[in-house]
Amino acid sequence: MTIEKIMRKELCVGCGTCAGICPMEAIKMEIDRRGFYIPKVDEKKCTYCGICIKVCPQNNRINNFKELNEFVFEKIPDDKVLGNSIDYYIGHSEDENLRFEASSGGMVTQLLITALEEEIIDGALVTRMRKDDPLIPEPFIARTKEEIISAMGSKYCPVPANIMLKEIIESKDNEKFAVVCLPCHLIGIRKAEKLNQKLRDKIVLHIGIFCASTNSFLGTDFILKQMEIEKKNVRSIKYRGRGWPGYMQIENTEGDIKRLFLQHPLYFGAIYPCFANKNCITCNDHISLLSDISIGDPWRIEEDPKGNSLMISRTSSGEEAIKTAINCSHIKIKKIKRDALLVHPTIKLQKKPSNFFTYTIRKLTLYSYRIFFSNMSITKKIFLFFNILKILINYRLKTYQRKNDT
Repeated sequence: MTIEKIMRKELCVGCGTCAGICPMEAIKMEIDRRGFYIPKVDEKKCTYCGICIKVCPQNNRINNFKELNEFVFEKIPDDKVLGNSIDYYIGHSEDENLRFEASSGGMVTQLLITALEEEIIDGALVTRMRKDDPLIPEPFIARTKEEIISAMGSKYCPVPANIMLKEIIESKDNEKFAVVCLPCHLIGIRKAEKLNQKLRDKIVLHIGIFCASTNSFLGTDFILKQMEIEKKNVRSIKYRGRGWPGYMQIENTEGDIKRLFLQHPLYFGAIYPCFANKNCITCNDHISLLSDISIGDPWRIEEDPKGNSLMISRTSSGEEAIKTAINCSHIKIKKIKRDALLVHPTIKLQKKPSNFFTYTIRKLTLYSYRIFFSNMSITKKIFLFFNILKILINYRLKTYQRKNDT
């Protein structure tokens, strides 16, 4: 397998690992016609060392988890659904503002702030939206509490977070870092750590986010169009916040703010599954199995309008980060039993039948289940159904037109 073959088969997930680890800086991430990040290789700089394909999450997918579980945990997990784990928790930040403005409970932001203040880390790889182009994400290394808070909240768009691995590698010898990323990013990071001892020593905390899919920039464009907001007039955008499950919040250049409830048919229907990366349907890790701590929304477990976070600690480093935050009175959590997690819709995606066709159909069904059988009225479900048909037709027409234009 090569990067060219990954691109030709449209297998790329846009994580940015290849760009972040390339010793010659020969790879840059660019947005393609589908609204996803893809690598562009500068043939003049490339030395064909092969490192890029070695760290690609989509290369050798069948054996990735066996090899990486042995690398990270020194064992294959007995639990085929939840993976290697120490304990399970649900809780939230004791900072009410963080809890209210974050995606769910503010736990990721609070753990990072605590780790920074207690000098466990010197910085964290996180993502915020760019000030000069607020619809484009900006991965960066946050080194202050204020910078960590600026990255608070989910980003429901493509993020090439791992381009920042280069900055971690080139940092001062004694510096330590945390990374916050999706499962596919984390696979790339673990593969890069396997090749690069310096990177392995510097990243001391891996926080993985639950993920059902990565969504195209076209999904955000569609929502803006339906809300009659021109892209050039967007001053800022937040995909989550204001309690749980939260709202998309869009501020225009005149200071006016429009909000869209997360479970509104336009938001829920447009983002899932119509603009998802097709590789997400066959992904075999939705809960960051290779992290130190996995964190997600508490769907159907212990939902709270103020916000809660569901956490799975997987390593001693993860447990230590949680205990440090407890001792500092920064978080409030309680343990929950393993079986309580199995009703979570994203965790259900981890239950894999042996038959690949059945597996794919189940995933598609579960995506549909999340939409049609959530707590909506019959009227909203009917409206959502026709809205999704409209989205799919428009998306297919746009894709067809782009192909003809090229």
